[in-house]
Amino acid sequence: MSDSPKQTILEDGTEFDGSVKSKCPITVSGKLKGEVSAPSLTITSSGSVHGQVRVSHLKSQGELSGEIDAENVELAGKVNDQTTIRATSLEVTLNQPGNKLQVTFGNCELQVGDKAKVISEPAKPIVKPAEPIVTPAPKPPVR
Repeated sequence: MSDSPKQTILEDGTEFDGSVKSKCPITVSGKLKGEVSAPSLTITSSGSVHGQVRVSHLKSQGELSGEIDAENVELAGKVNDQTTIRATSLEVTLNQPGNKLQVTFGNCELQVGDKAKVISEPAKPIVKPAEPIVTPAPKPPVR
């Protein structure tokens, strides 16, 4: 028997449509569309999850969309349009592709803190899509 903890893995190159309910952590490197329920969900940089997610801990370096309910959320990838994230804590890590700092949020709704679980009416979006900041390269000195 293996001493490593159990884990559900959806490998890169694999696509799954449907509901996944697991008592062990889930790691997605492929594409998952549907409902996800687990103690934790990790989306790698090649992975994407689209649908309803109910987990205690979410760590996403890939693509995410849908309705997300989690205690702790760590985002470092892309959050697509029409996404709602409800979390007690939210950590956003800036990526550095091509020496530029970037976090991409589509048209989404974020609800963070203790009141995130009490939904009486749809909240207005807290985060609006921002225009990317473009800094021109320095001009070479004139000789």
